[in-house]
Amino acid sequence: MKPTQGPLLSLFDNGDGTPLQQRLFDRLRAAILDGAIRPGERLPSTRTLAADLGVSRNTVVAAIDRLIAEGYLEARIGSGTFVSRSLPDDAMAPALRLATPRPQKQNLPVMAAGAEILPFRPCVPAYDEFDVENWRRLLAKRWRDTGGLLLGNDTAAGWASLRRVLAGHLQTSRGISCDPEQILILPDRRTALDLAATLLLGAGDTVWLEDPGCNLQHLVFGNRGLHAVPVPMDSDGLDVERAQRLAPDARLALVSPGWQFPLGGTMPLRRRMAMLTWARRTGAWLLEDDRDGGYRYTGRPLPSLMGLDDSERVLHLGSLDQTLVPSLRLAWLVVPPALLGAARSLRNRMDITVPLPEQMAVHDFLAEGHFCSHLRRTRRLYAERQQALLFAAERYWQGMLSLEAAGAGLHLLARLAPGLGIGDTSLSAQAQAARLDVPALSHYRHGPAPAGDPGALLLGYAAFTPERISRAAERLAQVLERAQAQGETRFGGARRLVPAT
Repeated sequence: MKPTQGPLLSLFDNGDGTPLQQRLFDRLRAAILDGAIRPGERLPSTRTLAADLGVSRNTVVAAIDRLIAEGYLEARIGSGTFVSRSLPDDAMAPALRLATPRPQKQNLPVMAAGAEILPFRPCVPAYDEFDVENWRRLLAKRWRDTGGLLLGNDTAAGWASLRRVLAGHLQTSRGISCDPEQILILPDRRTALDLAATLLLGAGDTVWLEDPGCNLQHLVFGNRGLHAVPVPMDSDGLDVERAQRLAPDARLALVSPGWQFPLGGTMPLRRRMAMLTWARRTGAWLLEDDRDGGYRYTGRPLPSLMGLDDSERVLHLGSLDQTLVPSLRLAWLVVPPALLGAARSLRNRMDITVPLPEQMAVHDFLAEGHFCSHLRRTRRLYAERQQALLFAAERYWQGMLSLEAAGAGLHLLARLAPGLGIGDTSLSAQAQAARLDVPALSHYRHGPAPAGDPGALLLGYAAFTPERISRAAERLAQVLERAQAQGETRFGGARRLVPAT
């Protein structure tokens, strides 16, 4: 490939102010889709491209990293960067935009304060991958340059510069085209859920909630005088037809299409379109909770519900607690234009504020490219750690627990073998006594379990090295063997275990 020919010739012929890295991204993406750069073809190095085009290397790295993340290119260690032989399905996704460059950074290990994080606690990111040095530098710079201005409160919706950068990030990563004015900066996911419930629902209104599902969602919506209806999940998430049979008068559905918690799984496009059709037809609302949908290890993410919505019936909730560190309590809620005035007014009346130093540091973390770099690095790391967990399961738990690889998320669901002779709640308690944190799937159910379901455990892997995963898996095997022996004693003899499916 010769970068100064063909589609890249017009790189500088754009007078609309589009950033250079965006123009390079667009030209390369178009060249790949048009076949000007063929599948399997090797690209020049980023240094060579930068020199040939007369731009900075960071500009080229930003565009190349985005193309890798979206599946158009693939990096091979020691070989270079190549056009993917299996390109993403662009018919299902809107045109995406690149927000910011991604410079290099250094990492320092991070230790969690307070209680020790026990294996296999789910929903915990890798603390030691958080870029503490850059975070400290960004906070210190803001305090040094801004000083006493940081002691005041933020605006009616959050710091404007952060909302502008987030709008670009959401367009790039989720296919959401929104005005920065539509974004509300909030301190955490609970506050966002509280605000949405107050904004959208009145006493006695019906809301669909996923079951099993996030306990925080059920806590917030179940204690407000609402009719909270748990809708049983299947492998594709929430089924509109099933939900309508349970509660046809719902005014809101709270869904996690990117990665359902705790069952896992991504809502397919047909289900997403069915949700949007229902909301448009009935005048109901959809609250899209994007928990850890950013962590996808295979294929290209489907567009978010809000990215697909042309009727402005979707609110989008995102946060940083599972992508950076839980102690960074910052979330955002993207609201349709028709709700913006009421939402901003409600934020003021609820006296919701987020410390300005954190908002400014998050802005800089995004704008300087550290966040995208963090996601890119931890995606690779978490994929490796998931493989380590699967290997440990095959080695230690055969016939007792059944796991399957997942294309996204931060945990795997380990289903109990039908003949194990113990429920998931009891097994979770016994594991806790062995210093293992493995929540039972039953803990997240708010309706009856399916008939004959033996239960399951949630096994997080993101926060643990392969070595620690292996040692903890061996301890869990001992717990399982003791539980199996107790079950055999209760049932008067050995029972043949049937592997879970």
